[in-house]
Amino acid sequence: MTEVVDVLVVTAPGCHFCEDAIGVLGELAKVTPLSVRTVHLASEEGRRLVVRHRVPFPPIVLVDGEYFGYGRISRRKLEAHLGRVSNSGLEL
Repeated sequence: MTEVVDVLVVTAPGCHFCEDAIGVLGELAKVTPLSVRTVHLASEEGRRLVVRHRVPFPPIVLVDGEYFGYGRISRRKLEAHLGRVSNSGLEL
């Protein structure tokens, strides 16, 4: 049994890195239980996250509330990270 991983993506209109990140998360959700939420960069929450994490451009990706990365997101790194996070709740 794996844990559902909460992913937050801060996006902006016309952002191809944002579209890529959402696409990758959609593909990874087929094998890893994900709850993906998007927040617009211009929203209060989006602006707060930009300031907190000091990122120069979107998307900002947070996994279970923790900063993962921004901009061009590596599918391989995200997949490995999600695998570790989703299995961290397992008891052996």
